[in-house]
Amino acid sequence: MNILQLVPYFYPAWAYGGPAKLVYDTSEYFATHGDRVTVYTSDAYDKHHRMPADKRLPQTPNFRVKYFRHINNASAYIYNIFFTPGLYLTALFEVSRFDVIHLHDFYTPQNVWIGFLARVFRKPYILSVHGCLEEKRVAQRSIFKRIFLFFFGMSLLHHADRVIASSPNEVRAYLAYGVAKERIVSLGHGVDPKEFKTSVARVACKKQFGIDAKNIVVTYLGRIHKIKGLDMLVDAVAMIKNTQITFIIAGSDDGYLSELKKRIREKGLTKRITLLGTCYGEQKARLFRATDIFVYPSYSEGFSLGILEAAAAGLPLVITTGCHFEDVQTYQAGVIVQPSGNAISAGIMRLVSDPALRKKCGENAQKLIESRYSTEKIGSTLQNIYKSIMR
Repeated sequence: MNILQLVPYFYPAWAYGGPAKLVYDTSEYFATHGDRVTVYTSDAYDKHHRMPADKRLPQTPNFRVKYFRHINNASAYIYNIFFTPGLYLTALFEVSRFDVIHLHDFYTPQNVWIGFLARVFRKPYILSVHGCLEEKRVAQRSIFKRIFLFFFGMSLLHHADRVIASSPNEVRAYLAYGVAKERIVSLGHGVDPKEFKTSVARVACKKQFGIDAKNIVVTYLGRIHKIKGLDMLVDAVAMIKNTQITFIIAGSDDGYLSELKKRIREKGLTKRITLLGTCYGEQKARLFRATDIFVYPSYSEGFSLGILEAAAAGLPLVITTGCHFEDVQTYQAGVIVQPSGNAISAGIMRLVSDPALRKKCGENAQKLIESRYSTEKIGSTLQNIYKSIMR
């Protein structure tokens, strides 16, 4: 197959969240299993920089990435609006060559244009909105997004040959927007457990992050955004009086860091909560190695890459119902709580107080990834979906 992936930002643009890495992983799977993959994306990297030359992926016959210059970094990072004029002309001449097209994200002019060209050239396309239609996110959408949904979004949804739902909640969201049930495919994301292994000893990893060897470490890793529920996590930490628990919040600022720092200061928790910043590669593997419990307190989530990665690393999980990840309960991989400081605090302390339960949940988390969310399983399933809609 000749596959086009369209995503507004691409690996290793960690500042923009999980979809960049997810698209990279599946694209690499396709390329190593006989397909040809082209990725259209912008040159966005983080809040202040475009994708550096040394970070861009090398081109191979089966895996090409085309980075199109976006007009303004602020519009891309702050408002998630990507204007890439060069993409439109390139797509006009190239879209007809592809067998199947996969659109990622939702509120982008690139999706509108490629979706239109797909219909013109009678090419099948799949849409993954990556949580953009979650009820809480829709309620908070800007005027721009409301206009987009009315004039372009509904058409984009209804003309897609398949839409990918990463959770039961996303299935309900698609149905609420009138997408036919038979065109909705439930499919999570995949991770490679090997990425989160390190040969460095646990004690050494704790020392690297300035943590006492005997302390229990509770970690959040994800974007620093108001929807991630970090205000509730800070409230939960304030309720926990055990000073031998160290809390780490790691991830790139997505507009909420200053407010988070203020809240931590007001609660008097600057010595108990460490803000680590962006963390990836070997540093991420070492952070997971140093961690005892992984917490994800989100108000609303499509499908969190951070949770999958922590599970792949064998960490017991404390997540909220807003994460929409019922498999954690099914596989007994951790604790699912209501999105509140009290509930998150209780969930953390339940695992802190029971080492045997922590160990069992961590083992079950790894089994969950191996059985349902490995890159191999997700890549193979997606490959079959592509084949089923080819014309």
